[in-house]
Amino acid sequence: MFKLDNKIGLGLAALGRPGYINIGHDNDLGSDKSKASMRDYCHQVLDFAYNNGIRYFDTARVYGDAEEFLSSWIRKQSQFNGFVGSKWGYEYLANWEINVDKHERKDHSAAFLKQQWVETRMNLGKNVDLYHIHSVTPDSSVLDDPTVIKELESIKKSGLEIGISTSGPEQKKTIEKLLKINEKIKLFSFLQSTVNIFEQSCISILKEAHNQKINIIAKEVFSNGLLTNANKDYHQEQLQNLQNIAKEIDLTLEQISYLWVYQLPFIKIILTGASTVSQLQENLNCLKKLNTTIPNLDNLNLSVEDYWSTRKSLSWN
Repeated sequence: MFKLDNKIGLGLAALGRPGYINIGHDNDLGSDKSKASMRDYCHQVLDFAYNNGIRYFDTARVYGDAEEFLSSWIRKQSQFNGFVGSKWGYEYLANWEINVDKHERKDHSAAFLKQQWVETRMNLGKNVDLYHIHSVTPDSSVLDDPTVIKELESIKKSGLEIGISTSGPEQKKTIEKLLKINEKIKLFSFLQSTVNIFEQSCISILKEAHNQKINIIAKEVFSNGLLTNANKDYHQEQLQNLQNIAKEIDLTLEQISYLWVYQLPFIKIILTGASTVSQLQENLNCLKKLNTTIPNLDNLNLSVEDYWSTRKSLSWN
């Protein structure tokens, strides 16, 4: 795998489409959310990320035009020395609108994999190093589909790494299944999962995956904005407790949220979904405080039911 100078990777979910499930996302992007404006805006964040040592870039077919934005930015570089991951399995439906009934559609069929793989290659060409199945859950039969597995094995033979991302209250069950399957076929080398102070349910199984030589990518480390100062409505008691702890060790709320995940030794890459250069700068500033000792925060872990029901209630923008 590509050698990383630090663990930070840039996720493009919030930069590739005008609507996203992040508290404060609408204000972060400003009033002009045209494709041309967002492409320029995305390129500015990518410039800042790359100039500050970030080398992992995470996108997906469902992230609006994020693949195209990333590809057009890469083409402007005199030399690109990065590692790019994308995902298949969801289709973007919002047509650059925010107030729509349905933003995306899930499809884990082999036919859709073939279609989206062609689209990804058309966008990114050879600048894609890792291909994930997007948001695998136990109710998806994708890991049991021999036609999907065969297609992914073919993609791997072309030189790519293969992984999955997980989501929902049964992430642990999905990861357990992945590890069992991987014992036989050794197909998957990456695993991207939601892990943050409020969602600690997968810690033990992620350690096990790491011990089985699977690279762990942490996503949603700020819990879609719940673990930031933009959150004025949800889990306020826990948030106040966390703010008090952060203050005692000279960290901001955002810094303790990010560093807590960064310090987990089994995490290979920790994604930032920063929508602005200033947000990304704050994430990078955490590197100056890597040696901060953070106390045990197990008591701030929400139940999976509480965590995921809250996430489901969040609005797009």
